[in-house]
Amino acid sequence: MDTERAPHYSPFLESIGATEITMQIILALLRRGLFAHILPALKEFGIICCMPIMFLTGCLPLQTQPEETTQQVPASPFGDARKPAPTRVQYAPASQDASLRVLLVKDQLIAKNERIGLKPYAIAIGSPDPEIFHVGNAIYITEGMVRQCATDSQLAAVVAFELGRMVSEREATVADEIRQPERPLPIRVPIAGSNQADEADPLYRVELARHEKEHPKHAPKLQRPNPQAVARVILENAGYQRTDLDAVFPILNNAERYTVLETQFKGPGKQSDWKSR
Repeated sequence: MDTERAPHYSPFLESIGATEITMQIILALLRRGLFAHILPALKEFGIICCMPIMFLTGCLPLQTQPEETTQQVPASPFGDARKPAPTRVQYAPASQDASLRVLLVKDQLIAKNERIGLKPYAIAIGSPDPEIFHVGNAIYITEGMVRQCATDSQLAAVVAFELGRMVSEREATVADEIRQPERPLPIRVPIAGSNQADEADPLYRVELARHEKEHPKHAPKLQRPNPQAVARVILENAGYQRTDLDAVFPILNNAERYTVLETQFKGPGKQSDWKSR
């Protein structure tokens, strides 16, 4: 084949998508007299006949099967745990007067008791049944409960008791090491260049014995705070009387019979029992 005719096939090679390197290889073979008989056939039949050459020379990528993704073993043999659906309860809001009264009393109690570490919401529900409970960081109280509290001191006592229950439940989930950390030992003070402080200073033994008596290594397990005791402290800090809680015990006792809304929010199960706490 005349080597001068080789460049005439460049447009054809470009039309079938040959890369620059592939075109150089094929044109070099044409100049050496190779493909003299098969190139016209390739040109006639087009890309179908060129497929083997294009695969060999790298024009077309080889089709490979997609990589199979490795399936991970689930952490639980029972399958993925389904998240519970959020609780949605339809309720009517309380009157503006009842809602404002609850909000003012709650803000007063929280403002004077920052050490309890709570900043809850107060939501008044328009229900005639007397109920008060909390879900998470929200306190729900019905208008029926608000109306049974004739004075602000009674309403403050009811809300303070619910705050006491929130503190008690929170502290029950905290480890004893955090609630009652181990106290450090008395400081050793070397005397006269001696490293044995307890021998050089007899008072160190006395301090060490007192420390072990006041802070034993195997301290008993801490009990959860009593909601009534917490409520009395909250009332006193806010300017009320500790005995105000005693005056609302009949109201709280009567409210234990009404748990419709609390059951809707929390689901069936044992509800709060203020008398046992």
